[in-house]
Amino acid sequence: MITGKTRMLRSSVVIALTVALAACASSGTSGGEGAGGASGDAVTVRIVNDLVPPATITVWMVPETGARRRLGTVTPNGEETLSFAPGIRSMEHRLVAEATGGSDRTSNPFTLTGVAGLRWNVSSPNVSIDMGG
Repeated sequence: MITGKTRMLRSSVVIALTVALAACASSGTSGGEGAGGASGDAVTVRIVNDLVPPATITVWMVPETGARRRLGTVTPNGEETLSFAPGIRSMEHRLVAEATGGSDRTSNPFTLTGVAGLRWNVSSPNVSIDMGG
């Protein structure tokens, strides 16, 4: 027989699990596979797709070790602000843009220590860094 205390305990556990799952589901950042980690740790990544000839690109963050992470896509002549939660900020990273029907573009390497945001015009290898993260 289930007592009132047991019901209350079960209800509390169900509520706690529901809240925890909702928090996990809402903690993701834009950019699909690039999401992860605490939102306060995220770095904004502003991508300007200025390729000639114009092409849709898929943008990846590639750490010096480990697997690349998909940040999102940017339409031809478009701009998107994506988000990335780095695992290790002191590790070197590069941005890679894969163009549909074209070649890949790769940025110069950079670290994310103290970085709040990045801006990359895909036609250039240089990434602009906004400090403060």
